Amino acid sequence: MTFSLRSKSTRTTLFTLLAVCLFLFAATDAFAQRNVCYECKTINKADATNCKNCMLALNLCLDCNTENPADKDFCINCNAPLAEMRVLGRIASETREQLRLGQSERARIEKELMKIAHLLKQKPEDEEKLTYKRAMLLHRMNFFSREAETWREFISKFPESKKKSTANAYLSVALRKWGYLFYSQKNKTGAATLFEEATKANPMNHDAWNWLGRVRMEAGKTAEAKEAYLKSLEANPGDKTAIHFLKTLKATIPAELLKPRDADVQK
Repeated sequence: MTFSLRSKSTRTTLFTLLAVCLFLFAATDAFAQRNVCYECKTINKADATNCKNCMLALNLCLDCNTENPADKDFCINCNAPLAEMRVLGRIASETREQLRLGQSERARIEKELMKIAHLLKQKPEDEEKLTYKRAMLLHRMNFFSREAETWREFISKFPESKKKSTANAYLSVALRKWGYLFYSQKNKTGAATLFEEATKANPMNHDAWNWLGRVRMEAGKTAEAKEAYLKSLEANPGDKTAIHFLKTLKATIPAELLKPRDADVQK
């Protein structure tokens, strides 16, 4: 496949992208003077909503179309962060849609996280709900370390929460994935610590037990490795990974753990 600038559509797209990048770079300095109308350059009051000369909205929320005072960093209606919108709002809506500026899954989640950080200051009484939501957003983002830290915070601050068991389950998965990142970076001591915490958060997380068994086995801790793999089988009878390594370690495997439970078979 060859790439050519002869195509009119290709040239148009490239020039548009270049213009947007240059604009975004140049516009960052404008945040300090957000009350200055970017269309007619009129200087307005610091808390002005519209330009007094051309009536342009100075701080428009692109999510709910609320015209905010220029000195606001978050929408007074929907609490969305406005800094990026002040830049995107200067780009034609057709161009924003074509390039999907600010519309990626990552961008949407980042915006929600900023909104939550703002709301935590404004509505501390909603901290349990907002902290849980933040952890779920980080889960969608696959940001395992920040997710785990947020679940830890949730469980520590709200030990009586009805969602504690769910939080522990998510925490366990996040710790196991975070531990694997440590393992892939050859930090097996750090990985073992996270895998151990994952099994404590949710003893039924057989994947965490398998990985704990793996790092213990590679560290020469045979007895502890056997114990971890047996715990994996107790959580998930018939697990092929656990059975394989238990046989490699010449461990005795209870017969009832060699096959999946009846309920698991039916599933």
